[in-house]
Amino acid sequence: MATVEELIRQYDTDPELKKEVDGILADNKITMGEFLGFAKKHDVKVSLAEFPKIIDEAKKAGLIK
Repeated sequence: MATVEELIRQYDTDPELKKEVDGILADNKITMGEFLGFAKKHDVKVSLAEFPKIIDEAKKAGLIK
């Protein structure tokens, strides 16, 4: 099971993961379904309670508006 931090590090080095994430972010938003699907697919250890924090971090990073 990966942590969010591990996946962020992998994003920097894995072109396939970057392409997948960029596809999710193409519309400048992250839906709950996209969040849950991505977390399940990559076996990420994250709870639904963290969803608002992840949205805020994505905004701070300029990934979404």
